[in-house]
Amino acid sequence: MNRVSNQNVWIESEAIMANTTEWSIPLRLVRAVADGTTADLDRVSPLLAGNLEKIRDMYAEWIRGHKVPLNFEVSSNLPAAADGVSLFFSGGVDSFYSLIKHRDEIDNLVLIHGFDVPLADTKTFALAKEQARDVAQLFGKRLIVVRTNLHWEQPSVPGGWGMYFGAALASVALSLAPIHRKIFVASSYSYAHVHPWGSHPMLDPLWSTENVRIVYDIGETRMEKLRVLVQHPDALSRLRVCWENLGNYNCGLCEKCIRTMLGLRALGAYPCVAFPDTLTLGIVRQQGLSHSASLLWRELLDAGLPPELDAAVLSAIHSYDSGLPPRTGTCKREVKRWLCAIRNSWNVLLSPIEHYRKNVI
Repeated sequence: MNRVSNQNVWIESEAIMANTTEWSIPLRLVRAVADGTTADLDRVSPLLAGNLEKIRDMYAEWIRGHKVPLNFEVSSNLPAAADGVSLFFSGGVDSFYSLIKHRDEIDNLVLIHGFDVPLADTKTFALAKEQARDVAQLFGKRLIVVRTNLHWEQPSVPGGWGMYFGAALASVALSLAPIHRKIFVASSYSYAHVHPWGSHPMLDPLWSTENVRIVYDIGETRMEKLRVLVQHPDALSRLRVCWENLGNYNCGLCEKCIRTMLGLRALGAYPCVAFPDTLTLGIVRQQGLSHSASLLWRELLDAGLPPELDAAVLSAIHSYDSGLPPRTGTCKREVKRWLCAIRNSWNVLLSPIEHYRKNVI
């Protein structure tokens, strides 16, 4: 097993790994911006060196960090670039779509243990690894398995992992420089829904070097990606979106599962062998959405779901938009929803008064 390490963070793989510290630059730069300390970055390739200020300024705006001084030396001794092309592969909708889209170009699938699946959870990762190996064989690709503690040793970045995982992906990409000259990062959102986020079309490519080009694969909506997947039954049957399962392939209960099942239902591809038959109106209404998830749920409103399911999706979105707990259909929860609505309304009414007290009195 090969390993690179820096500042208590490590990445390891059976694949050949870089023999420089350049892979750790994303980690060190984001930590410095968050902490307000000088970013000591050692030797940096000319291409990446030219983008460091842009990356720093972007993170400083997005996480309300600091435009810290950059201390580095431009490297003049660059190793020869590798020939391979890789794709970060999780087994979900986005990475499966990118694999199908670029199947003739991609040589390697990179599966990471330590991002979504904690390092201690070897049972869940064994399922993911088995699925990824099956997919790699099906598509004629090489599977590269990586283990890292990047997620759990992340800097204290406002927004947490959601604002940092793109830099972590960049670190893994650069650490594997000896096996590829380009690596695809599957997009989570289409152009219509991009927003400040850890992996972003404006940010990810800036981590590239002369030897490793990082490509953010964007353009299609989640529903457009699903339309392609349903045309490939072998891929659809191996789809894995769930990292919250308790032993099942996809749990069929979490937000990611429900969202994907709804999309497949709209396309006439549900029930699906990759998911349990758990889709009900009640479970849809009960989903508590985040901002990022709500963007993907809004796509479902125009997807052609049956009227009753469409109404349930709208109910979940309305709960999020209103700041209310999701509906469960029980009397006790509905009373709590009304009390929450009254409290929110009262806070809205008081906010101008509180602003006046703080700024005038």
